Parts: sequence; C-alpha cells; structure tokens
Amino acid sequence: MDQQHDGIELLAPLAPDCEDLRLELLAAQGSGPVSTDPIDVQTQHRSQAPIRRAKWRPDPDTIPVTAVDEIIAGVPVRRYAPLGNPAPTTTLVWLHGGGWVFGDIDTADPVARTACNLTGWGVVSVDYRLAPQHPFPAGVDDSIAVTASLLEHGHRVVVGGDSAGGNLAAVVARHFAGNDLVVGQVLIYPCIDPSLSTPSAHEFVDGPFITRAGLEWCYGHYLAGASAKDPRVDLTGAVPAGLPTAVVFTVGHDPLRDEGIAYAHALTDAGVMTRHFHAPDSFHGSFGHSGSLPSAASEVERIWATAVSLMD
Repeated sequence: MDQQHDGIELLAPLAPDCEDLRLELLAAQGSGPVSTDPIDVQTQHRSQAPIRRAKWRPDPDTIPVTAVDEIIAGVPVRRYAPLGNPAPTTTLVWLHGGGWVFGDIDTADPVARTACNLTGWGVVSVDYRLAPQHPFPAGVDDSIAVTASLLEHGHRVVVGGDSAGGNLAAVVARHFAGNDLVVGQVLIYPCIDPSLSTPSAHEFVDGPFITRAGLEWCYGHYLAGASAKDPRVDLTGAVPAGLPTAVVFTVGHDPLRDEGIAYAHALTDAGVMTRHFHAPDSFHGSFGHSGSLPSAASEVERIWATAVSLMD
C-alpha cells in the first residue's frame, strides 16, 4: 500500500528491476546458511565484488577516469581524477557503506569511478578501518584525518557516502562546520538515529535487503560498548551552525527511510541549503547496484548533477 508523508510518497512497489534483484537475492539466500560472524561477512562481501563489478554497465574499467592507490594521513585511499584533468578544483571524499563492518575501496570502486565521471571532480575513496577489528571511533578518526589533510592542501571538499558512509560523511561535515573549503555533503540513505525508533525502522524486519536486525548487528559491532548517544554516532541532536550545502537521498524500502527524511528536514530547518530526493520504489543498497539497475542509475545521475549545480 502506498504511504504519504508531508507530500512525499514514502513507499511504492519496487521498480521492476529492483524487484528482479530482490527475487534473485532471496533465491541465493535459500541456497545455504548465512553467517553472522563479522569476519565471515567481510570475506563474503569481498568475494562477491567481482560478480557485482561484472554486472556494472558501463564496464568500470572503461569509465574515463584515472585511479591511483595512495596513503593520506596514514589511511589507505584510492584517488580518482577525470581523464585529461589530473587536478580538478573540487574533491569528493567518498566514504563507502557496509555498516562500518564490511566494504572497502575495491568494492566501492565502480561507485567512485561513476561519481568522478559524472561530476568532473576528483574523488578520494577512503579505506577507513572497520569493526570489529577497529570499532568506533576508528572509522570517524580516519575519515576526519583524510579530509583534514586535503583541506590543509587547499582542496575544495565535498564529503559523501552511503548508509554507514553517509553517517561518517555527515559527522565529517559537522566536524569541519564553518570551514569554507568544505562546500557540500552528499548523504545517501544515511544512518542517523541508532535508537532505531522510527516507524520505518520497525517496518522492515525481513527480506534480502537491510533489516532492523541487520542494523542492530552493525551498530553492535561498531560501537562495541561505546555510547550510542555519542554525537559522532547519533545525529538527531541540534544541527550545528556552518554546515555546507547538502544533497540527501532516501528510498522507500529501507528501515533508515524515516530518519533520513527527518535529517533532511532538520538541515533545512537549521538554514542549510538542502535538496532532498526520495525514491519510494527503491531499496537500501540500490546506489551500489546502479550499474546494473537502470532505475537506480537515473537517481545517481540526478544526485550528482544536483550536487554539481549546488556545490561546484
């Protein structure tokens, strides 16, 4: 059943290509037990990256960008630049999703290449430390350290990320609030409220996409006993002054939907120039599948085009 909130259609049936993927993932889940050991999950996610990459169109290796692995502030990164423009004036610091537990610069490579190509910006994809080996605040510290180094070298910076990476991007934006060189934030279905108290957080409890139980598992390993109320985790408090322009993207089939929408409203209410896009027929994770889902690719193009128009 369709739902409405403040004029937004919150939830609609999945787009046909998203529904096809849902059925594919359900079939794969039925083929064997799913491990909840975080190390197993990390290994499994890395092993699936070549499969996802093979489905990406266009072939990521044909996207006209350069890519070089580097170390910035002691943190491994992959730096991208548009082909023919090795020194773009704006740099996107990209923070991948994965619940702070899995994901890396290899699995995020097609997303980062696509962002570089669509924006014309440089991209620095950050291989921040993951839980449970390195719980909170290791990922925050790495994200801030890389951004600080770029700012010290005079880069105009946009911070962005999806899911847990969206949380990190928002935290980085807050850390550097008032810094004129931080010119934007792009938050893709970000984790905002670790209490998981919104209606949508109680709505999505099963299926192949992210669920409430999955989020609880991620937060448990990430926090490892640290307070969920820490303002570098829980972003439901007062919005600080001096935050940069924001593009926020939320999707209908997502336990994080309502908190993402609420954060977009909070940014707007605090006077932050904010553009919020919502796709009621899409799911949490679609951004990372945009190379094989035309419906998601359209949203990705819209997001980056808007970011460039507001932040470049």
